[in-house]
Amino acid sequence: MHTLWPRLLGTLCGIAFLSVTAHAADIGNLRYSAKVKVSVSATENIKGSVSSYLNRELRSLSDVELVDNKPEWEIIVIAMELMTVGNYKTGIALSTVVIRSFRNEMLSGLFEPKFKDTGLTLTSELFGYPDAWLNTGSTNDLQTLCKTIVAQFDTKHLEESRKVFRQLKEILEKSK
Repeated sequence: MHTLWPRLLGTLCGIAFLSVTAHAADIGNLRYSAKVKVSVSATENIKGSVSSYLNRELRSLSDVELVDNKPEWEIIVIAMELMTVGNYKTGIALSTVVIRSFRNEMLSGLFEPKFKDTGLTLTSELFGYPDAWLNTGSTNDLQTLCKTIVAQFDTKHLEESRKVFRQLKEILEKSK
């Protein structure tokens, strides 16, 4: 059930988005795009580097748009330098949580008019936590660890989202 709920929400959003968009545009021209927000919590000496490496890797994915508001996905990273009792730096730990937002405005046409405002209010803060993990490495591995985070996000989440998008697009093309 843990992974079913985010997939169900994503599929409903995709259907609503494609249905609405199909009326306004040629279905063949629809392209997948993921809006992603990156949030990093760390000490000042590594926060900038972690943000920069993650953003650079995400920008290299042609179908990802980095945003500050209304993301579909949020990648939250807590970065820590690992130290011994004597304050000797021994490595880096990056704790990552992926959040998938639910864009409820696409549901407005599904509610009966008298329940529309209530329905939109009740669904306005829905989101899922489809994944969380921990990456560790030496102090010299920070860039590699950030590349690994983006690769994991792309493989585990964006690939599934792209697949659903393609399937929904094919359904719409066949229904024309």
